[in-house]
Amino acid sequence: MSFSDLGICPAILEAIEVLGFDTPSPIQERAIPPALQGADIVGISHTGSGKTLSFAIPALESIDPEVAGVQVLCLAPTRELAVQICREVEKLAIFMDGVSSVPIYGGASFGPQIAALRRGAQFVVGTPGRVIDLMEQGELNTENISMLILDEADEMLDMGFQEDIDRVVAMLPEKRQTLFFSATMSPVIRRLIDSLAQDPLEIAIERPVLTVPTCEQAVYEVLFSSRIEVLSRLIEMGRMKRGLVFANTKRVVDDIVDGLLARGYSVDRLHGDMPQTLRERVMESFRKGNINVLVATDIAARGLDIDDVDIVVNFELPRDPEDYVHRIGRTARAGRKGKAVTFIGRRDFSLLARIERFVGQKMPREKVMTAERVQQARRESLVDEILDAAAQMPEFPDELRDLELPQEKLLAAMFNLLISKQSRELQTIPEDRPSRPARREAAEKSPREQRPDFPAPEECTTLFMNAGSRLRIRPKDVAGLLYNEGGAPRGSVGDIRIFPKHTLIEVSTEVAPMLLEHLQVCMLCGYEVNLREDKGRGDHRENSYRPREREDRREPRGRHGAPGRSYRGREREAVPFHERFSSPRHRRR
Repeated sequence: MSFSDLGICPAILEAIEVLGFDTPSPIQERAIPPALQGADIVGISHTGSGKTLSFAIPALESIDPEVAGVQVLCLAPTRELAVQICREVEKLAIFMDGVSSVPIYGGASFGPQIAALRRGAQFVVGTPGRVIDLMEQGELNTENISMLILDEADEMLDMGFQEDIDRVVAMLPEKRQTLFFSATMSPVIRRLIDSLAQDPLEIAIERPVLTVPTCEQAVYEVLFSSRIEVLSRLIEMGRMKRGLVFANTKRVVDDIVDGLLARGYSVDRLHGDMPQTLRERVMESFRKGNINVLVATDIAARGLDIDDVDIVVNFELPRDPEDYVHRIGRTARAGRKGKAVTFIGRRDFSLLARIERFVGQKMPREKVMTAERVQQARRESLVDEILDAAAQMPEFPDELRDLELPQEKLLAAMFNLLISKQSRELQTIPEDRPSRPARREAAEKSPREQRPDFPAPEECTTLFMNAGSRLRIRPKDVAGLLYNEGGAPRGSVGDIRIFPKHTLIEVSTEVAPMLLEHLQVCMLCGYEVNLREDKGRGDHRENSYRPREREDRREPRGRHGAPGRSYRGREREAVPFHERFSSPRHRRR
C-alpha cells in the first residue's frame, strides 16, 4: 500500500514524496483513513513507529486556510517533542498556502509565541503549562479548535500533567475530533480516554523486539562527578575486557579518556572531529585488542562492526531512544552474551522511562560496587591468573631455592606484593556512603544496643543541666564533661536528651552522687552551668538556662521616661514630638 491509497490530498502527497516516504507504517496505514473521515482515534504504538504523520496528515487536511486562528491543538509532554512535531508539520504543509504552525512551551519568551498566534497560526503544538497560560491571557483563542491531539499521553501522565490536561480540555469546544496516541495502555490512560473521546477507534500496533535477550541491561544512579570512578571500578572488576563507552558530546568523551588514562588504563577516543585516517587506526587497534576501552560519540559509532564487545556503558543517556537501541546493539552479537550499563542522574528519570517504554523492558537498578567489592574482585581475579599460570607447569626459579621460608609465608608475601603492584588507590565517592535507610536504621538503634554495659532503667538517675541547644551544646560535649571532668566510669552515661534551654542525662545511680559533687557548678563550652538531680518537668521550666543579669543594668524606662519596657537595655529620654525631626540631618531631607 502507498500513501496515495489512503485518500490524502495532493498537496500533502507531494510533500510526502519530497520527504522521501515510500510506504506508510502500520500505524499510519490503519489510523489515517478513519481520522480523515472524522473519527476519534486511540493509537497504541511505540515511539518511532510513525505516529507523527498519523495525526499530522488528518489535522492538516481539517484546517481551513481561509480562517486565521487556531484550529488544531496538539499537546506534547516536552518542549523538545513539541518543536520536533512542529517541524514535521511545517514540512508536510510546505505546499499548503495559508497554513502555518507554531510551537509554544515554557522556558521561552512569550513575545514570539504570542506574535505567531496573532498572525493567525492554525496548528499549535505546545506543552500543557504554557498552553494554559496563553489561554488564560486570551492570546490563544479556542473558538475555532476542531481537533485535539495528545501525543505521548503516557509520558504526560508520568510527568504529572493530568490536572493541566483537564484544564485545557475544559476550555475547548465540546464538538471536536480527538486523536490520542500513547506507547502504553494503563487504567489511568483508559480513564483519560473515556473522558476525552467519544466511541473512539482503537488501533494497537504490536511492538517489535528491539533488544536481544542475551543482552543484560542494568542502571546505576550515579552523580556525574563520580562516573569516571565507577567506570574505573567496572574495569577493575574485570567486567570490561573489551568495552564501549558512549557519551553525548566530544568534550565529555575527552574528559573520560583523560580520566582513564590518568588511572593507567588502555583507552582511546572516537568522535567526529578526528580525521578519518586516525579513526580507522583507532578502530584497528580496538579490534586487535591493543585498546581495552573505546570511548565514542553516537555519530562516530555509526557503522561499528565489532563482534566481541562484552559490555557497553552509557556514560550519559541518549536523547533519542533509537540511539539507545543502537548503542547496546554493539554487544551480545552473533549469539554471544553481553551487558549494557547505563549511568543516570536525578534529572534523567523521565528520559529513562521514555527509553524503557520504547524498548518495552524495565531495566533493573543496581547498586554501585563498593571499594570492598572491588578489592575482593581484584584478589579473586589474581587467584584465577595464578591458577592459569600454574596449569602450564612453570619451573621453580633458582633464586627462590635457597630461601629458608615456609611455603605459606612465601606465597602470602608474593600474593600481597602482586596485589599492591596491580592495584590503584580507589577514589572515595558519595555513592560509597551507606544508603539513607541504612543510616536511618543505625540512628534508630537504642543506646542500650550500642552500650550493652549500661545499667537497666530502674538503676538510672536522671540529671538536669541548665544548658541546651541554644548554647550550641552537643551530646559529645556533655559526655566529655561527665567522663573527663566528672570522672564517670566508662559505660555509666546513657541517654543525653538536649532541649532548647536544658539537658536531661541518664547516668548510673552509683555514680550520680559523685557527678553531682564534682560538677555542681562547672564550665561547658565557655558557659557556667549547674548540674543537679532532675525533679520533674515543671522544674525544668523554672530552672532552664537564663543569661545572668547585668549588675549595672538600669531600671527600664518606657515612653517619656515612665517605667516600662526597656529599649536595647538603655534608659530612654523623653523627647517632645516636634523636636524629634528638627536635627540638621532631618532638615536636609
